[in-house]
Amino acid sequence: MIAVLSSPIEHVRIRLQTQPHGAAKLYAGPLDCIKKLVAHGGGVGNGLYRGAGVTLLREAQAYGVWFLSFEYLMKRTMQHTKREDIPSWKIALYGGLAGEGLWLASYPLDVVKSKLQTDGLRKGERQYKGAVDCARKVWAKEGVVGFWRGLTPTLMRAMPVSAGTFFVYEPQYTNVTFWTGLTRNSVETTMRLIN
Repeated sequence: MIAVLSSPIEHVRIRLQTQPHGAAKLYAGPLDCIKKLVAHGGGVGNGLYRGAGVTLLREAQAYGVWFLSFEYLMKRTMQHTKREDIPSWKIALYGGLAGEGLWLASYPLDVVKSKLQTDGLRKGERQYKGAVDCARKVWAKEGVVGFWRGLTPTLMRAMPVSAGTFFVYEPQYTNVTFWTGLTRNSVETTMRLIN
């Protein structure tokens, strides 16, 4: 479900970020970008949603690793400390480490997604037929290194962003269980149903 929303948003974001500036600017803003992706990229499916399949794979894997890593570290600490007694600095550290794991596990998929979404719009301008073709061409041209270019700044961003996310998320999660009287398992079940 998330990829249905995030894929076109990611596509528009990456197009706007990588476009030339000044007179060579391609898009006046997000709505103009959407119009041009649909009009020149092959409609909604081939234009706006280009790279949706690899975005879905990336997000499923990335968020799986993110939450599993965080919960693994929390459960290890819970062997000798109650969850609500785990200090905030540890929650932030575990969140940051989980963020690093998220990107280490999913970065090659992100590279393929980004290359697909910055590829030419029209059929004659495109370098890649799809995600598999893109991965093959990256491998042929750059080898394994091609799937990891740009990882360092991504990891530098991941630690503080994920640390902050879990630093805020975890206490609020505990507050929901306290104020509603629900158990942690019932809150987790409800969240799964919502998502």
